[in-house]
Order: sequence, then structure tokens, then C-alpha cells
Amino acid sequence: MFEAFLNGVILGVGVAVPFGPINILILSYALKSFSNAFCIGFGAMSADIMFLCLLNFGLLNFLNGEIFTKILAIFGFVFLSYIAFLMLKSKNKALEFKEKELSESLAKNFIKGFALNALNPYVIGFWLSVSVIFTKNDFAEFMVLGLFLFILFWIFSLSFFVGKFSSFFSTKVIYFINVSSAVIIEYFALSLLYKTFLLKDSQ
Repeated sequence: MFEAFLNGVILGVGVAVPFGPINILILSYALKSFSNAFCIGFGAMSADIMFLCLLNFGLLNFLNGEIFTKILAIFGFVFLSYIAFLMLKSKNKALEFKEKELSESLAKNFIKGFALNALNPYVIGFWLSVSVIFTKNDFAEFMVLGLFLFILFWIFSLSFFVGKFSSFFSTKVIYFINVSSAVIIEYFALSLLYKTFLLKDSQ
């Protein structure tokens, strides 16, 4: 049970920490307003919750077939490995923050974060990839809890501390974070193949 929760937290690190569009947007808004930045992140997390619910009540019902499970596992491994490759390949670019007044409402920033994740094919592909990981865990609900608690913690921390310590987020720090996240994502990619093919065959 605790192991499932811990795995959820680790997966949350791989999901939330990489500096993609959402985190860059949170960073830029956090320099002006904590609440606006947090709403963007919370909106993005809400899209993640939506995808997980759709998978749980819809697509996961088709995972009973062994052939389909193996095909999905292979797809998940390839896609997660590709995500990890893109993280390692990304150039060490400096963050650019534009000075602007925040006149947008909190609801508008929530919708912006939600739409950015909901319309991102990479996010959709990610949840399709990790769906098998949840089906292979006997305590999937604790894994989900650990996952979203860490995402919520990350959104709050990023929104709060960026405004306080903006000079800390140098290009080297961001590059190190991306490399660490790539390693975590690849761990889950390999774990997916192991649990689907090797672990089942050994039982």
C-alpha cells in the first residue's frame, strides 16, 4: 500500500517536474501573481484528472484482452521513452519572462491551464501509456493519491517559490531537473515492459 503511494509520488515527479509549456507558463505568471500561476497549474491538473477518469470508466475496460494489453504496453514503452529522449535532447535555453500586467481573472487562468493540457496530444498519449501501470497495481487508488498529491504540491511550490527565489532558476538548474525527470520516465517505461512480459511469464 505504501509502496503504491510512493510509486504514485515518483510518477508524479515525472509528470509534473519537466519544464514543458505548463511549467514555463506557471513560472512566468508566478513572477507577478501567485494565485494566477496556481490557477494555471490547477487547471492543468484538472485536465489530468479528467483523462484518468475517462480511462478508468471507459478505455480501461478494453484492457482485459492479453493481446491488447501487450500492444498497449509496447506503445507505452515507446512513447514514454520518446518523452525521455526529448527531455535529454532539449537545449539549455534561458528562461525569458516578459513584463506585463496581470489583468486576467483566476477563472480565465484556470481555463488556460486546463485547455493547454486537454488539447495537448502528448498529455493524452502519456495517460494512455501509463494506464497499464495502474491496472498492474493492486493498490491503484493509493498510487493515484500519491500522484495527484505530488502534482498539487509541485504546483503550489513552483508558484510560491519562483516569486521568492527567481534568480535560482538558472539554465543549469532547469537542465538538471529535465535530466532527472527523463530518468524517472524511462524507469516507468522499462517497468511497464517488465510487468507486462517478464513478470507475467515468470509466474
